[in-house]
Amino acid sequence: MKFKLKGSIAEKLKVSLPPSKSYAQRALIAASLAEGESRVVMNKPLPEDVVLMIRALRKMGIKIRGDSVHGARPKPPSNVLSMGASGTGLRFMTAFSTLAEDGYTVLTGNTSLLKRPIGPLVEAINLLGGYAISAGENGRPPVIVKGKRMKGGSTEVKSSESSQYISALLLVSPKNEAETRIYWKNKVSEYYVRMTEYVMNAFGVEVHEEESSYFISPSDYRSVSFKVPPDASSASFFIVLAMLAERQIEIAELKREPIQADLEELVNVLEAMEIKYSFDGNGMRVYGNVPDKPLKIDLRNAPDLLPPLSVLGCRVPVEIYGISHVKFKESNRLLSMGSELSKLGCKVDLGQDEITISPSGTVNKGVSLKGWKDHRVVMALSVLCAALGISCTIDGYETVKKSYPTFFEEMEKNGFEVKIFER
Repeated sequence: MKFKLKGSIAEKLKVSLPPSKSYAQRALIAASLAEGESRVVMNKPLPEDVVLMIRALRKMGIKIRGDSVHGARPKPPSNVLSMGASGTGLRFMTAFSTLAEDGYTVLTGNTSLLKRPIGPLVEAINLLGGYAISAGENGRPPVIVKGKRMKGGSTEVKSSESSQYISALLLVSPKNEAETRIYWKNKVSEYYVRMTEYVMNAFGVEVHEEESSYFISPSDYRSVSFKVPPDASSASFFIVLAMLAERQIEIAELKREPIQADLEELVNVLEAMEIKYSFDGNGMRVYGNVPDKPLKIDLRNAPDLLPPLSVLGCRVPVEIYGISHVKFKESNRLLSMGSELSKLGCKVDLGQDEITISPSGTVNKGVSLKGWKDHRVVMALSVLCAALGISCTIDGYETVKKSYPTFFEEMEKNGFEVKIFER
């Protein structure tokens, strides 16, 4: 669906966030492997990716009602598991499916997901004594997994595409027959692996790390109550809106702990651009103003920040590097963001691992923008058009449910009318 944003921004912005789908998905796996009843407490409504994982876990015999998760031995599902557009869900459930003995699990997804790589995870599962094959071309989904508990031992993950392979293996490794050593070559998105370790520790499992290797001994998850924090990735869009529109923003409940990849890098950006911010018991405040300093940042460990930070290039020069792995997201985000910012008048230079955006002095109005079926591209273009007060048509209204189902409600709360139409 196509839409336009109209209205004027509120003097002070107040935003509520969805739960972190990264923490939610990790906690749901750990709770499903723990004996007894755990609670995974999350703000509602849930992002689509979280809903898809809950649905998949239920199909494998895990009882989930509201916040309550009853751990159990996974069972092979009676039908194919569709993970929609969830790359994290596909990769986590592929590893989880090795524990569903006495049968096979077939995992697939939508057209976007079938383009995303999973070969390195499949290879690692087989090297650790499990059995999985990728049925798509060049290590792509669908995936077929035989329920065969992995033996353990040592494996190397050769990938700079995603940290999700590492997290998927870590989460199920406590159930392997022997100690497991995972060596990670070409690290990216390391904060997300720290988030995985945080969740595993919260559920009673220790991960030992030495340089580029992770060691996990056979052990049991314990049932606990885990509070999923608000999603820092979602906060990034409204922080950028506040900066471009020179507004103060209050973000409810967002705190520095537990660690979130995007929040760590956002703080680095705010400090580098001399934007004031603070944290207190209520959450985070940012005192936005249009930056007068160029931004140069390595997003190797927080690639989801590329869409929101790149729109700052309409006002100040922006250079973002360390992002070759953003080509394997819901869209090739180097190409998608570069294309749409060019339409708006920015000068854009693309490399294999970087993007440079410079303002032209004027912004093109009334442009028809493509959302690329990518929730983060759609949200980034939305806040840019809102902040600049330009009426552009954007397609992809429905995509935001993947991570931030109330995104447009939050926009409306802060002064904007969302007009939806079809063409």
